Parts: sequence; structure tokens; C-alpha cells
Amino acid sequence: MLRHCLRHARPQVLRSVAWAVLRQCSFLALPWLLGLALDAAVRRADPARAAGYAAALCAVALAEYAGMRGWQLWSNLAEARAGAWLRTRLLRSVLENAARPAHRDGGDEGEAAGDLATRAGRDVETVVYWVHGLTTWVVIGTTVLVLVPSLAGLDPALLLVAAATVPVLLLVNRVFPPLYGVRAEALARAHARRSGTVEELLSALLPLRGVGADRLMVARHHRHSADVTRHTLRLGAVSALWEATAFAVPRLAVVAGLLTGGRAALDGRITVGQLTTFVLWMGTVSVAVTAAVARLGDRTDALVAAGRVAVVLDIAATGTVPAPRADRPGPVTGEPVLKVAGLTVTRPGRPPLGPLTLTARPGEWIALTGPTGSGKTTLLRALAGLAPAEGSVTLAGRPAHAWPHLTVGLVPEAPLLMRGTVTDNLLLTGDHPPDALARACRTAGLDLALAGLPHGTDTDVGDRGRALSGGQRQLVALARALLHDSPVLLLDDVTSALDTGTEAEVLRRLRRATAGRVVVFATHSPAVRALADREFALTLPLTEHLHV
Repeated sequence: MLRHCLRHARPQVLRSVAWAVLRQCSFLALPWLLGLALDAAVRRADPARAAGYAAALCAVALAEYAGMRGWQLWSNLAEARAGAWLRTRLLRSVLENAARPAHRDGGDEGEAAGDLATRAGRDVETVVYWVHGLTTWVVIGTTVLVLVPSLAGLDPALLLVAAATVPVLLLVNRVFPPLYGVRAEALARAHARRSGTVEELLSALLPLRGVGADRLMVARHHRHSADVTRHTLRLGAVSALWEATAFAVPRLAVVAGLLTGGRAALDGRITVGQLTTFVLWMGTVSVAVTAAVARLGDRTDALVAAGRVAVVLDIAATGTVPAPRADRPGPVTGEPVLKVAGLTVTRPGRPPLGPLTLTARPGEWIALTGPTGSGKTTLLRALAGLAPAEGSVTLAGRPAHAWPHLTVGLVPEAPLLMRGTVTDNLLLTGDHPPDALARACRTAGLDLALAGLPHGTDTDVGDRGRALSGGQRQLVALARALLHDSPVLLLDDVTSALDTGTEAEVLRRLRRATAGRVVVFATHSPAVRALADREFALTLPLTEHLHV
């Protein structure tokens, strides 16, 4: 997959390489010209020649500046091109294969969503950062090709000093990164623990103050803050030692080079200008070694990230990217009859859930009832193709894996709202005409739930919807699912946070609006059970078979 990313950014990478070669050759020529200028001015006392070298130095400096600008410009464009291609492929794969179990690995829905977000965010950034840094290898190669013969031409002893510096720098950059990574991870965990404590303080301090728990919560926050301080200091100690060592090694090499070069200058083997050139080139050797170690680390990270993204893109082991599917399923045609045959969900360490067999026609409401933990939510997720299950689920004769992503609308009991207004969250499903938006809001009872808010659907929901009550969040998610316009609605206790009157009115409207849809309701509510056409009761532990 890395090769495919590079192929799509190849023109930009090649232009970046050309500019980088110009930049590095000019950069390495600057110490050489400076040494020649010093020799002309000091050793030969030739101001005219020194001025000529100074003019050449200025011209090469301009070329070095132009090369750097071109290098960074085309590297950034290569990164952007690779990132755009990879994100487009990732988005297309997610939308076309939303029900594919490989995307979820049977884990928790929140974990799966978070993992997918990580692959689309951090992992993609890691891959494109590798693309951005590829040109650095050309710069390192140019440095080696130029400096090895140049240092040998100055004095073989100076080449030995420079060569001895390389393994020491490699050792330094191999010893410290693992230790730094361990302590950085420990600091990240400490920050996470303190962040959780801060969130608890902000949300639960006042309710728990009445039972005397406020002092314990504050003490726990102080304890986690102390852990953050301790891990920060430990990380800072490693960082300081690493930076100081990496800084000291090339300086010690320069000192050794000065001693060696000074003797050579006294013996007449090199000039003062050549000794100055060597000192400046040694700094370049240090930078090149450090950059090489960093790029090797970037490649390792990119291989891991590319493997995670490839799981979503469904890239084969040969590295070929599948072409967009020509037979992508279209909208469901015909009567959308939902047929479930022998649906069984295996749960690690718990009794299996099912088998469930049912046939539901448009307009029917199916109620899944049972105590907490009996598997109602898991069964809904299995119907949506979001949990591994055996058996068959078909709609209008088409199996679940062939459904387009608009077939099923799943509304969880605790829905996630994004920062923005109520309208912003409703329009996450796409642009909709104002009348469709108003109809969905009314059917979901948002006019009742938001009646006390001065801005109505323009109300800001806050972070994760926390500015709204639990019932208001449920109704926003329900309206969003109605806008999704799916023939199958899977509702996970979406009226559990509503008062009795509001729940009755919302259910009345919803029943009338879903005459052409199959609705499967996981619920504890007597009002929902009273409106349901059929009820399936789950028990703990679930041992009996479920059949119509």
C-alpha cells in the first residue's frame, strides 16, 4: 500500500528530489567556498580572489535557498496528494462496505468507531508523513557521495574522525528512543487518568457533595496530577540526556577533528580554510545520521499504519488495490420484507444469543424485551451487520452483506452528537429539503423536546451533546435516523429518557410515519410493548430458541 501511495504522488516526489539535490549540493558547497575564500584572503593575501569567492558564496546561498523552497513545496504537495488519495479510498471503502465484519472485528461499537477514526486520522497521517520524508534519503545519499571523497581529499585522518562519529550517533539514537517511548506512553496514560478525573469533577462534584464524596474526588484529582508531574519530569530527564548526548558527540568529533586537522595544518598537509571546511561539514554529518535514524523510524511506523488502513481498504497480500465495485448494490426494490433465519450471536464467556427466526413486513413493529444484559442491544447490532453472527438476514430477498449503507437505520440508546447545533447534527446524513427536515423533527417529537429552548433547532448541543438532556439527545438521533430514510429502523430503547406524556405522543407519531418501514424496538417500555405487533422476550441466561 505504501507503494501505491508513492505511485499516486510520484510526479511531486520526483520534483521534490530534483530540488533537494540542488539544495544539498549548494549547501555542501558553502563550506568549501568559505574555506577557499579564507585561504585567498589569509594565506595568499589576494583580496580580489577572496571577493570572487565571496560573490560565488552569495550565488550558491541563493541557489541553496531556492532548492530548499522547491524541496519543501513539492514534498508538501506529495504529502497532500497521497493523503487525498488515501482518504478518498478509505471513505469509499467504508461507505461501500459498511456491513463488512472485517471493519469491526467483533469488538464494542464505540471501540470500533474509535479504531476506525484512528485509522482515518493518525494512521493516514503517519503514512503521508513517510511520503513527505522520502526525499530526505536522497539528501542523505547526496551528502555521503559528496563528503566521503571530499574528506578523503582533505586528509584521510579527517575522514576517519568523521567515520568514527557515525556509529556513536547511531548507538545514541538507538538507545534513547525506546526509553523515551516508554516514558512518553506512561505520561500519556497519566494524562488520560487525570482527564477522566477532571471530567468526573466537572460533572459529578455537586451531586456527590451531599454524600461527602467531594473531598475524595478532589484528593484523587490531586493524586493523578502528581502522577502527571512525576512522569513529565521523568520524560524530561530522558529527553534532556538524549538531546545533550546527541549534541555532545559531534562536538567531541569536531574537537578531535581540530586536533587532527591542527596537526595536519602545522605539517602543511591542509590549509586553515580546509580545516574550517571540515569543521562545518562535521555538523552536516551529525544532521545526516540523525535524519537517517528518524526516517527509519518513520518507515517502521508507516508499515504498521499502512497495514491497519489496508484492513479497511481490503487490499490483498499482493498489494493490488481493488477497483471500485461495478456491481455496487442499489436501493432496495420491491416490498422490503425482513427475513431472519436462525440468527445466532456467539458471545465469549456467555451463552449464545439466539437462534432468532422471524419475518417482518413493512409497517410491523417488533419488540425485543428482557432484563438488562439479556442481549437486546447485541441482537440489534447483529441485525444491522455490526456484530459477527451465524444464520441469514435478508431484505427483499437480498442478503445483509449486499445491502447498501442506506438500508438500516440504527439508533443507540445513548446516541453520539457532534459539536454544533441540532440542525448540524441532523444534516450529518446529507442535505435535505426544509420540508423533509421539519417533517422528521415533528415525527421524532423535537418540537416537544426543544419547546423550552429559545433557539429551537439552532441550539448548540455542546461537546458530545451534553448541553441537551438525555431525552433530547435521543430524539435528535431519532430524527436523524428518519432523515436517513431507511426501510428498516433498529431502535435501541430510544424513548427510555422521556416522560410518559412525551413518550406516548412520540410513539403515536412514529407509528403513523413508519407505515412503510420495518421497526425493531429493543425496549423496557410498556408503551412500546403495547404498540408492538409482536414481542420477543429474552431471558437471562438465554437458553431457549426464539421462533415466530
